[in-house]
Amino acid sequence: MIAAIVSHTPLWVWPLLAFLLYRGWQAGRDRETPLLKALAVPLVMFALSVSGLLLSFGAHPLNAVLGAAALLVAGFFSFRSRATAAIRVDAARHRIAQRGSWQPLLLTVGIFAVKYSAAVALALHPQLAADPWFALPQSLLYGAFAGIFTGRLLRIMHLYRRALAGDGETPAAAG
Repeated sequence: MIAAIVSHTPLWVWPLLAFLLYRGWQAGRDRETPLLKALAVPLVMFALSVSGLLLSFGAHPLNAVLGAAALLVAGFFSFRSRATAAIRVDAARHRIAQRGSWQPLLLTVGIFAVKYSAAVALALHPQLAADPWFALPQSLLYGAFAGIFTGRLLRIMHLYRRALAGDGETPAAAG
């Protein structure tokens, strides 16, 4: 059964997984990255989460409402989290400095695992999409994942905007 599932997985999924693991591993150490690169991963993870929500369960209004609520709550807490408070912005050089954390690896693997397992379950049993006991938790997870990355993205943009308005650099505790 597992061999059949893996063999029917589109080939592009495996390079995506490798890239996500690589980027998550890189996030485990302190780093300074260009602004666009710092924004790219949250944008991609947000897109993966929202696409999972909309493509799998978007036809059900309750799923969309719960997913949106989870996105807003997780986004708020992510924006305010200790990890995002430690981001430093150098607007003059268009660079973002971040402390190393394994959280991005765990989040990206989590999104991948949820999307992959949901896709497999729906491929094997399409009727699950209409089952609230399957769809509602998925919607909450997709919304929460999207919210975490949205909060991080908004925090970076907020700090960058403040740095542009100020002296070009934000201290780690600014916000």
